[in-house]
Amino acid sequence: MTKRSFVEALLRHKQMPVSENQQALFEKFVSEGQIERAVQMIINTQNEIVESWKERSLIDDILQKQIILPNAKVNKAYSFTFDPVGTGLQEMGDFEWNIPEGLGLTFDENVNTLSGTPLQPGEFVLTLLFRLKHHPADKPFTEKKVLLVINPDPKSLWQNLPSDEQDKYWQPDQAAVALPFGDRKLVIASKRGRSHAHEGKFRDDSFGCDFNAEKGWGIIAVADGAGSAKYSRKGADIACKAAVGSFQELLSGDKIAGLEEAITAYLNDPSEDSQKKVSAQFIEQLGKLAFTAQGKIKQEAQDNGADIKDYSTTLIFALVKKYAVGYVISSFWVGDGGIGIYQETTGDAFVMGTPDSGEFAGQTRFLTMSDIFANGAYVNRIRFKVVPDFTTLLLMTDGLTDPKFQTDGNLQKNEYWRQLWQDLGGANDDNAKVNFAGTPEDVKESLLNWLDFWSPGNHDDRTIAILY
Repeated sequence: MTKRSFVEALLRHKQMPVSENQQALFEKFVSEGQIERAVQMIINTQNEIVESWKERSLIDDILQKQIILPNAKVNKAYSFTFDPVGTGLQEMGDFEWNIPEGLGLTFDENVNTLSGTPLQPGEFVLTLLFRLKHHPADKPFTEKKVLLVINPDPKSLWQNLPSDEQDKYWQPDQAAVALPFGDRKLVIASKRGRSHAHEGKFRDDSFGCDFNAEKGWGIIAVADGAGSAKYSRKGADIACKAAVGSFQELLSGDKIAGLEEAITAYLNDPSEDSQKKVSAQFIEQLGKLAFTAQGKIKQEAQDNGADIKDYSTTLIFALVKKYAVGYVISSFWVGDGGIGIYQETTGDAFVMGTPDSGEFAGQTRFLTMSDIFANGAYVNRIRFKVVPDFTTLLLMTDGLTDPKFQTDGNLQKNEYWRQLWQDLGGANDDNAKVNFAGTPEDVKESLLNWLDFWSPGNHDDRTIAILY
């Protein structure tokens, strides 16, 4: 718009239009320096108002635009890359982030990334300082407040109250053992679950093991006392100790000769008949070990005027011996949990039995139940397997199988055993790794640390035996 047309428009707006006979006068009027300067001042002022409003509007758009920072979690690595254009802030120019001290987070302007490991939970206000694209470098920043929510580490919400050491059936809240096992190594760790620790209750799991270097046989046992049974921790303890004790008696007597004779015959001639003889031997000997364990628990209950149900426990144990052609492994399994042989080179897993699942969730069978040995029912709980080699033999209570396998059906899937073995090797969110190559103390401590993994809804006692 020219200065002449500007003045014409102004006069029309004020209802003072320039008539035809005033054109010469109007031309002279708008040519006067004073009028020209006044008109230019008005135009400049208008432009300033427009630009000022445009700037305020752009800044307000940025202030009104919601920036959503993903929630963080205490003790878990956090990273968020800030992309103004991708966030719809195309007019944003220079910017900085002002972060409260003590959060454990920093902003790297080279990669526009907010990162770190949050140290405290809560809602925190971060300040985004910015200029518009056309702003000079000396223009003051505008402040925009952005909310960051840092959730607490769920582990920190659980108390870790000690159990009553004065109780007659007290046992440590965690335990572990690492020892040579023939040409292999064995590590077992048992840890009280968060649900028990939160209330100062006892660890109900137990374990036992032994290796006889002279005979070349070893035994590994794990047991899970029923949470609903008040003395189940003692039942689990008795079951494991009784199985180990009976195993030692078996090796010291002449019964082991019959078992080994049958095994040798089968390895030389793996016929159906020789296989049946080996099965019969294992059924007889492992059945005796398990039956003795039940009897020991029953005796404890009677001695204390209690019901055997008060000592309810699962029991899984395995006998292992290396022969020239490979390893002979036999197992007994009652209750939930799991036992399996895993070979990493092939990815194959062999599950040594079937977990007991009740009609309703959380139900299982227990060694203390009277019908376990009735009418030879225990026979189907015993397995034996000959393998040329294996990566690991794993025995676990349901504190492990529930979070790592989720369903009984998944126990039969090789990929879950592979994932578990990789998990033990450090493939997990916590980067927790079992140091199998370390000293006995190192492997015990690293396995106990690994057992502390977080799994929502799975806070039961955890016990795992690893022969590797």
